[in-house]
Amino acid sequence: MKPQLVVQQKFTPLVNRYKILSPDDKKLLAMAQQKRFAFKEKVWFYADEERTQEIFSFRAEKIADVHGRFFVEDVDGTMLGGFRKEFKKSLLRSSWVLLDRDGNDVLRIRESSKLYAVVRRFIEWVPIVGDAFEVIEWLAMFHFELVALDDSERLGIYKKTNMVRDYYMLESTDELQNMVDWRVLAAMAVALDALQAR
Repeated sequence: MKPQLVVQQKFTPLVNRYKILSPDDKKLLAMAQQKRFAFKEKVWFYADEERTQEIFSFRAEKIADVHGRFFVEDVDGTMLGGFRKEFKKSLLRSSWVLLDRDGNDVLRIRESSKLYAVVRRFIEWVPIVGDAFEVIEWLAMFHFELVALDDSERLGIYKKTNMVRDYYMLESTDELQNMVDWRVLAAMAVALDALQAR
């Protein structure tokens, strides 16, 4: 697998901001911004840090539907792809499905460690221990894997690379890079942080 995207999150009081960078950290591919507490999710990606040129976005299909579908679109509203959360699978292990431009399932994105996913869901409910675990979890190297729908092949990994800040890297196979528009992968990377209650 080869590095494809780097995502850096910048904390601000009212919005989540993300830089999408080339793997060498030198070229800005896009800048994303998501308003906190938005009832209908709409996240824009811009070509520059000043956010003067919109290049694509992702939005929720329905208002206040955290388990629905999200569409990735260019500035003209043409669908590039999308993703949806798998509610039942996510009860024990966070799981999403990536969609192509026609709305067909392409691949699955899920937490890499099934054991860690299950443990953290149950320990968070334990008084005092759960609170302490949240701090440990914030520092944890939290990873997702991209796999074929039938689980036959691992196509990529989205991993936290820095313990003290939100700094992620997406590594993928050539097959995945040819299968999915990079803008859809960038949107999904941001969604894993912005939308998911971990």
